[in-house]
Amino acid sequence: MTLKKRLIILAMSITGFLVILDTNIMNITIPEIQSSLHVSLTNLSWAINIYTILFAAFLIPFGRIGDIFGHTKLLNIALLIFGLGSIVSGTSTTLNNLLIGRSIQSIGAAIMLPSGMILGFHQVNKEQRPKIIAILAATQALGAALGPTIGGFVSQYFGWHWVFLINVPIVAIVLMITLMTLSMKDESTKQIKIDLLGSIIIAITLILLTLALVEGRNWGWSSLGTISCLVSSLALFIIFVIHEKTTDDPLVPLNLFRQRNYIGANVALLIAFIVMSSFIGIIPTFLTKVMDTSELHAALLITPMSVTLLIATPVATRLIGKISNRILIGFGIIMLITSVFLLNQLNVESNWDQLYLIDVLLGLGIGFVAGPAMSIAVKNLDGSRLTAGQNVLNVVRNIGVIVGIALFLSLLDGNINAAKKDTYNYSVGEIQKSELPGSLQNKFIAKIHSRMNSNQINNNNGSNNFKTTPQISKRQTDQMVEKASDQIIKEKNQVLKLQLPIAVQQKIHEQVKTKVQRKVITTNTTLRKLTRNIRSYLHNHLTNAFLNLYKFELPFVLASIFSIMIFERKNN
Repeated sequence: MTLKKRLIILAMSITGFLVILDTNIMNITIPEIQSSLHVSLTNLSWAINIYTILFAAFLIPFGRIGDIFGHTKLLNIALLIFGLGSIVSGTSTTLNNLLIGRSIQSIGAAIMLPSGMILGFHQVNKEQRPKIIAILAATQALGAALGPTIGGFVSQYFGWHWVFLINVPIVAIVLMITLMTLSMKDESTKQIKIDLLGSIIIAITLILLTLALVEGRNWGWSSLGTISCLVSSLALFIIFVIHEKTTDDPLVPLNLFRQRNYIGANVALLIAFIVMSSFIGIIPTFLTKVMDTSELHAALLITPMSVTLLIATPVATRLIGKISNRILIGFGIIMLITSVFLLNQLNVESNWDQLYLIDVLLGLGIGFVAGPAMSIAVKNLDGSRLTAGQNVLNVVRNIGVIVGIALFLSLLDGNINAAKKDTYNYSVGEIQKSELPGSLQNKFIAKIHSRMNSNQINNNNGSNNFKTTPQISKRQTDQMVEKASDQIIKEKNQVLKLQLPIAVQQKIHEQVKTKVQRKVITTNTTLRKLTRNIRSYLHNHLTNAFLNLYKFELPFVLASIFSIMIFERKNN
C-alpha cells in the first residue's frame, strides 16, 4: 500500500474517531459546564441530546448525498462544519450558544462519518477491505470507549472549553491531508436521484425514536410524549419501508436485508454497543459517586477496555474466512456475557483487579463482535449499496449506544430512589432505637430526610454525603453547661431567697460541666456509630443499585447468543 493511501486511511480513521468521541466526551464534563454556565442539569442535558438526535437523523440521508456530489467534496465541507461547531461550542458563554455549536457539530459529524468510511473503503479492493474495516471499527469503538478518559483529562487540566476546542487543530490536520491526497475534480459520482421523500421520512423517524429514548427517562416511559414519539416513529418507519419498496432510487435498498449475514451483523452490532454503553455510561458514575474516585481516575480505570478493544478488533477481523462467522461472533458474545456476569458481582472495596479483568473481557467481546460484524456486513457490497449498507450499520450502532444509556440510566434512577427510601427507613428505625434525646432524634431524622429527598445522592458523592458526622461541638457543650448551671443556680437562689456565694456557684458549674461532658461524649459516640452504620447501609444499597443493573442485563445478553444462528452456516 502506498504512503498516499496510508495517509488517506489514517485521516479517515481520525474522522471516525472524532465523530464517535464527540458523542461521548461531554458526559463527564457536565458538572463543570453546569457550574460555568449557571444552568440546570435538565437544560444542559440538551447539549448532549441535540447532538445525538441530529447525528442519528441525518446519517443515512447525508451518506447518499455523498454518492451524488462526491464524498471528497462532502468530507471537506463536513470538516469545516465540524470545526466551526467545535469553535462555537468551545467559546460558548451561554447555553444557547452551546446548543447552536453542538447542532453545527452534529451536522458535520453526520456528513463526516459515512463519507470518511466510504473513502477509506475506496483505497483498497474487496479482498483487502476487512483490514480497513478493522482499522475504522477499532478507532470508532475506541472513540466511544475513550470519551470519558479524554474528557476527564482535558477538562481537569485545561478546562471544559478545550473538550471542544481540541477538535480544531485535529480537523485542520485531517483537512490538510485530504486536500493533498484526495482530488475533488476527478472523483467519481453517480447519476442517481436523491430520494428526498425517503430522506425526510427516515430523518423524522430517527428524530422521534431518538427523542423518545433520550427523554423517556425524564418524561416517563409511559407518558403521552414518549409513547407518541415511539408510535409515530414506528408508523413512519413502516411508511418508509413501503416507500423504499416502490421508489426507483431507494435510500436503503431493502434487498440488503435478504442477506442473513447482513441482518446478523446488524443484530450483533446492536448487542455489542448496548453492552458497551451500559458499561461506559454507568461504571464511571459508580466509581465517582459511590467509590469516591475522581473523574479522571474513574476514566483511567476503564482505559484497559479501550486498549484491549484496539488490539482485539484487527485480530478478530483477520480471522474472518479462517474461522466460522458463527464461532467468531459467538466467542465475542460469550466474552460479553462473562463481563456482564462479573459486573453484577463486582467488588472493588480492596483492589481494582476484578474491574481490570472485566475491562479486558469486555474489550475482547466488543472487538470480536464489532470488527467482524462490520466486515461481514459490507465486504461484498459496492457502489450505492455499500454506502447504504454501512450507513445502516452506523445508525444501528448509534441506536445501540442510545438504548443502552437511556435504558440503564432510567433503571438506575429507580434503583437509587429505592436505595434512598430503604436507607431512610433504616435510619429512622436505628435513630429511634438509640438513647439519643428525643429532640436530637427529631433533628437527626429531619437531616436524613433532607438529604434523601435532595439530588445529592445523584449529583454528588452518594454515600459520602455522610462523611461528616453530626457532633455536639465544644461551643455547643459550653452553652449547654452555662444554660444548665445558670438554671440550677437561679432555682436555688429562688428557694433560699438569697444570692449563692461565688464559690458555691463555681462548684455547681463544675459539677454540671462534668455531667454534661459525660453525656456529650456518650451522645457523640452514639451519633458516630449511627452515622457510620447509615453510611455503610447507604453505600451497600447504592452499590447494589448500580450493579444490579447488570443482573437485569444478563438474561438479555445470554439470549443474544442465539443471534449467531442468523449468520449463514458456512462462510462465503
